[in-house]
Amino acid sequence: MDLHQFDHELHEKVAEVKEDLELQAGYQLTNDQYHELLATGRTSIPMMDFVPYLQKVVAYLHTSDDEDVIWKLNLNSFSGKFEITLKNIEINFRSRFVKLS
Repeated sequence: MDLHQFDHELHEKVAEVKEDLELQAGYQLTNDQYHELLATGRTSIPMMDFVPYLQKVVAYLHTSDDEDVIWKLNLNSFSGKFEITLKNIEINFRSRFVKLS
């Protein structure tokens, strides 16, 4: 897959996450969260901002097939924020080991 195709698919996946959150829970990602998800495959949401939507999100995740949901929800206990992470998105760069003598 070339970088242009990857970028296109990434935009589609992030749009799908945004749509899932809006339709299933009524939560709208902020522009910053949307762009963070696009740039890193992960975004964080302050706990108190997300708690009102949590029950609907958890119900959606529990009633959906795991293969149909392209994101996962975690609670980062260190930061006190919920994290939404895209599943199965990674870029591997191959590099050569350089030994200095």
